[in-house]
Amino acid sequence: MPLIVDPSAPLVEPTARVTSPDQWLAAIVDHAWSGVVLAVDYRAGAGLPRAGNVQWVRITRRDPGTPVPVPVRSADPAWALGGVGTAYDHEPPLGVAVIYTAVPVYKDGSIGPSSSLAVTAPAPEPGEDRDLWIKSIDQPGLSIRAMLVDAPGPTSAGRQDVAEPYGSPYRVVAYGTHAAEARSVTVDVPPEDVDQMRDLLRSGVLLAQVRPGYLWPDAYFVPDSISGPNPTGKLGSSEGYQFTFAIEPTARPATAGATMRLPGWSWDHVARQFATWDAVAASYSSWASLSTNGVL
Repeated sequence: MPLIVDPSAPLVEPTARVTSPDQWLAAIVDHAWSGVVLAVDYRAGAGLPRAGNVQWVRITRRDPGTPVPVPVRSADPAWALGGVGTAYDHEPPLGVAVIYTAVPVYKDGSIGPSSSLAVTAPAPEPGEDRDLWIKSIDQPGLSIRAMLVDAPGPTSAGRQDVAEPYGSPYRVVAYGTHAAEARSVTVDVPPEDVDQMRDLLRSGVLLAQVRPGYLWPDAYFVPDSISGPNPTGKLGSSEGYQFTFAIEPTARPATAGATMRLPGWSWDHVARQFATWDAVAASYSSWASLSTNGVL
């Protein structure tokens, strides 16, 4: 039977909070940073047996088309004392559904049943100017969505050893896996983002992401051959500034033991905003709320 859709009907808004069927794992998409806030509460619903003895939680993410799930950087593992914990994923692919799975780890090292849910981190819409996410792995709050001005086709260097055998018109070639696709990109940022972009490009390992329609794989990289900022208009005008840099992909940085990093939120922010711990406790209803700045 065909599905009849009224084109004039309003779009259905996705739910703000997604929860696993057992109610133990929850996720909220962070639209501002294209990330995902994650939390476990093993006291929820019917409750996990021995929830009070849970000490950690391991959360993995399964991306489309990948055979093996990858650990979420801040949950490999995350503390979940008493069965309650939080994590943040700053690295999900954009515009496609991913599956998160959480497994509790008890104090004695044994594990409990897994919980899963699916969410989609937003990608820049077609036609939007700022179509390239440049994310910092160590300092998510430095991340910037920039306008992609120029991106020549990628190159993939070969790895070959060649010999010239006597008496044969053909070379003998020993070869290995080609290098990952590298490219040089030029981005445009407004004047107010120039200093942040300078800091971002020199902050360490970054992650470059675009929407699925670009057919670019996500790339971890350390920027090389940085030039800019170069004004796009008359020097001193209020128009944009361009940076050019090379993206030569590296392997994903190790995730084991990485602490939770939430964009724009840290203990330094807490110390600046509150004079006493009593003031902190009065402002947040739970540890999950404090660790995510009220998101959960």
